[in-house]
Amino acid sequence: MYRLLIVDDEAIIANGIKASVDWNCVRVTSVTIANNARQAKEKFMEQPFDMMICDIEMPQGSGLELYEWVREYHPQTECIFITCHADFQYAKKALQLGSFEYLLKPVPPDELMLVMTRLINKIRDEREAAGREAERFWQDVLNQAIPSTKDKMMEIIRKQKLSYTGAMEFLPVLIPISHWEKPLSIRDAQLMEYALRNAMEEIVVLRCPHAQIVRISPEYFMIVFPHERTEDHDRFRKEIHGRCIDFIKGCNQYLGCHLSCYFGKPVPMHEVRNMAEQLMAFKKCQVNIVDRVVFYNGQLKDECEGHQIPLPPIPVWSELIKQGKMKQVIDEAQRYLDDWKRIDNLGVKGLQRFYQNFLQMMLYALQQHGIRADDIFSDHLTPARALAATRSVNDLQSWVKGMLEAALDHINKVDASETIIEKIKRYIALNLDQELSRQYIADYVGLSPDYIVKLFKKETGLSVSDYILTERIKLAKELLAKTDTTVSNVALAVGFYNFSYFSTLFKKEVAMTPQEYRRETQPAIRVCK
Repeated sequence: MYRLLIVDDEAIIANGIKASVDWNCVRVTSVTIANNARQAKEKFMEQPFDMMICDIEMPQGSGLELYEWVREYHPQTECIFITCHADFQYAKKALQLGSFEYLLKPVPPDELMLVMTRLINKIRDEREAAGREAERFWQDVLNQAIPSTKDKMMEIIRKQKLSYTGAMEFLPVLIPISHWEKPLSIRDAQLMEYALRNAMEEIVVLRCPHAQIVRISPEYFMIVFPHERTEDHDRFRKEIHGRCIDFIKGCNQYLGCHLSCYFGKPVPMHEVRNMAEQLMAFKKCQVNIVDRVVFYNGQLKDECEGHQIPLPPIPVWSELIKQGKMKQVIDEAQRYLDDWKRIDNLGVKGLQRFYQNFLQMMLYALQQHGIRADDIFSDHLTPARALAATRSVNDLQSWVKGMLEAALDHINKVDASETIIEKIKRYIALNLDQELSRQYIADYVGLSPDYIVKLFKKETGLSVSDYILTERIKLAKELLAKTDTTVSNVALAVGFYNFSYFSTLFKKEVAMTPQEYRRETQPAIRVCK
């Protein structure tokens, strides 16, 4: 969106120019009129303008003199001169000042529209290029590719011709995205990020020509607002604060996006990276803050968990999972985490502890259920998913629900496709290091112990206990042949807690002791008991 100032001492001409063009077609959203140079300067004091259409001959100061002043104090403003006289000296001076175009009155609307379209394209291209340079500069600063020293930063600024001075201070505003109301595909995420960035430019960055949006990651943006030390800091922060409130409301209403704005303190350019890091650390102590503007006071606490967080009933959930009551666990976990949303100063460490405890519980409970977790959780256990899961309570709820639903779906598929004998064999294979009584196996398949013993013998020709012993000896032989772990550890790994008993059974089944078997299969390895 662009702002235009029309300067002409003849009101009828100024109003005629304003009315002659459909400014919305060229994305000009604000058209202001001044009738002389003094009024024009006053308008510039109120807000900057992207472009100016200016008469050259005016009684209280010429347009050329006005543009010289504009070039000094508002160098980003482009100018189109208009005049009644085709005077070569006027045209020469206008070109020397760097005006975009020189037109004779009366200017036909079609010609003015064509010139304005060209001018806006020029402004857009130049600003996009400058914006890319400025964003790369701040990304390099935050990533420490550019040292945070004033001299080095000013060297890069001069080299890249950025619009910053050593006398400026910079206000960083961190914008972390909490969550989107709807799941986004990769394509949708790209489109929504583009829309989000446009909203930042049109609502928050509005009237701050040198402010720069910096993409830190898909979930984090930062806007760097430069301003002169002589400016009224409180008024400036108050104005940006109001814009951020409007921005948050707009994101909620139109984009289905929930985020917050964290205000840092105005600092010299070489302290921006440190302030940004403090804002990131502060945000991690405030995972429940969303759709709010937060002012950081410059102090970080060593522990940011707030009051004592109640421990989740992990043993209860584990037992429910073993009993196949996944839906009950889903409901209880969601209710439990809903309570976390009311905890003040909840930090990311609390979310990480819950994540680790819940994951450990799931892996153990599913093993007891006879299920290998890596068969069903490959998409839920990637580093990126783990990082996303502990970003907010909402993200953690989504991850927990996804884990439980994936497990439930897998169990239902297994129940529908496996025979009872296959289920028993799978359960035994995954629990060879545990106690494997008939009762445990019967509880797992949901049948009586006597029935499974008879069924297993009928289908396999082996008793359950003989099959378990065969599988344990098979695994023990593999561990003895392929690893150098102690024989005692091998015994534990296959469910024998009495080493002597293990050795006796092994010799009975294999016709040699475990040590002898290892020497036969690994003659070069000598391992002590």
